[in-house]
Amino acid sequence: MTGGRVVGLDVARGLAVLGMVAAHVGADGSRGDGEPWPWLVASHGRPSALFAVLTGVTISLMLAGAGGRGDAWAVRHTRARVAARAGLLVLLGGFLAQLATGVDIILVNLGLMMLMAIPLLRLPSWALLSIAGLAFAFGRAVVAAILPGGWWEHAPVIGKLWSYHYPALAWIGYVLLGVVVGRLALRAGRVQALLVGLGAVAAAGAVLVRLVAGDGPVTGMVAHSYTPVEMVHNAGVAVAVIGACCWLAPRARTVLSPVEAVGSMALSAYVLQLLIIAFVGPEMVYEPSNVALVALEAVLLVSAWAWRRWSGQGPLERVLTVASNAAGTRAVRDMPRPRDPEEAVA
Repeated sequence: MTGGRVVGLDVARGLAVLGMVAAHVGADGSRGDGEPWPWLVASHGRPSALFAVLTGVTISLMLAGAGGRGDAWAVRHTRARVAARAGLLVLLGGFLAQLATGVDIILVNLGLMMLMAIPLLRLPSWALLSIAGLAFAFGRAVVAAILPGGWWEHAPVIGKLWSYHYPALAWIGYVLLGVVVGRLALRAGRVQALLVGLGAVAAAGAVLVRLVAGDGPVTGMVAHSYTPVEMVHNAGVAVAVIGACCWLAPRARTVLSPVEAVGSMALSAYVLQLLIIAFVGPEMVYEPSNVALVALEAVLLVSAWAWRRWSGQGPLERVLTVASNAAGTRAVRDMPRPRDPEEAVA
């Protein structure tokens, strides 16, 4: 832990970013002529789901740091901060989408998910998990019902609610799951073990259901198919990875420090890989090479480690922090902050 940060969460974010890079430019044998590493199929769907779950964790930690969901001042302050961050992600994602990368960029979708989560922050954990379960169970069906034809299919920004990749109506389940996970004592060994255990059971159970029932509209496990089984599997993997990283990171921090650095500036690292792909050309995506994958991930690891060592917070993270803090301050400008716990209860 550094400056109040949970080291394991940064490691998990780093793994999510590196996993998405592998999905973008790695050769797993499914496309292009590069020498395949078949195990890279694990990078499809799971890292991006982990990224979404970690977004929810971050929102929960922001609220806890401001005073908790029982504090009306803290809730308003956090909602404004989250809204500002979401707006910046939508703008940044829209800009990056204009680049020739061949990558399905998650940022606009993620911004919409954050906005959708804002009114739900005070709900009890059981309610958030219930809504997440509904999103996992019916999100794909809703998206499938909306998609065929019509101007709304490709509507700017709002169309990301039901887009083919990362539909916010389904993926909000990952963010709300993350909000619940973020309420736990993530530094406690028993919580870390619980997350690993429950996540592994959910992930393995989803695989078992798929094997027993066979592929179909509900049980298919193809990446980005958004079936209930795939989403439960991805959610289980994400929860298990978070628990494992929170346990392992403090014990192997020196070895994991480059991954931790990438995770501490996950947005900057994610954008950097897109800029590199745009500069080199979309052939990096359409004709993947694992040599290029290793080189790109090495650039991210080294640059993030060096930046953190000499400059601290990532460049885009600084922008988000300044903008969101300003929005939070404005939101509570006319609202006195409670001075004791009894006043904090709203």
